[in-house]
Amino acid sequence: MGFQVTYAEADPHTCVVSVDGDLDLASAPQLKWTLCELIEKGYARYVIDLSQLTYMDSMGLGVLVGFRKRIEGNAQLALAGLPATQAKLLELTGLDACFDSFESRDEALGQGAAAGLPFRTDAAMALGLAATAMPFAASRRAEALRWLRILRLHGEAAKVLGALGVGETPLAEREVADASAEADAEERGERDPVAAVSELAVRLARKRGATSVGTGDVLLAAMRFYGPDFDRVLAAHGTDRDEVISRFAA
Repeated sequence: MGFQVTYAEADPHTCVVSVDGDLDLASAPQLKWTLCELIEKGYARYVIDLSQLTYMDSMGLGVLVGFRKRIEGNAQLALAGLPATQAKLLELTGLDACFDSFESRDEALGQGAAAGLPFRTDAAMALGLAATAMPFAASRRAEALRWLRILRLHGEAAKVLGALGVGETPLAEREVADASAEADAEERGERDPVAAVSELAVRLARKRGATSVGTGDVLLAAMRFYGPDFDRVLAAHGTDRDEVISRFAA
């Protein structure tokens, strides 16, 4: 099948990019070049219409992920009309929560990917405490521990963690300084973990159809953001990712 990328302005601040055909090793560079050109135009928001997408491999997915990273902090990105097969690919790779997704182009433009959900009072309080605590963490695992300390005291996250015994367990530092500490600090760079977790929490809340963001969304977002580092912190305090997710589901 042929492959085609077109784009048009929905308004002076929003650009809609339409992808038609197979997005794979051969065609991914074409989409990448188009998106790179559009970055120079300085749009505040991009909607990528994938309703006519017939196939997508890891190269195509990599272009979308790379574009999201390049515009992060400067513009917003939404995917529209992603076919079920490709949506499953995002879910399997854990990238579904990294994108604002809408059923159609009209829905994406109508609802506005820029319209974030409000944070409940307990979630906003937890994020405020996290913003104060994270600068003192020496590593990603130390950051994950601080999230756990904070979230076990607030809202629905506190109920879930308390039911798993974390609320009653002293959360002491259990890190051993080693040669990887310097590399870990370098990897963290100047990123803002609170902003990253907050953004991910909004996406998770929107995905489940919520009208506001709670501490449960923040906890699940932190688990996704820190990955194995959060898993090790949970294991050190008697639980694991599956138990936390199962409690939320229940």
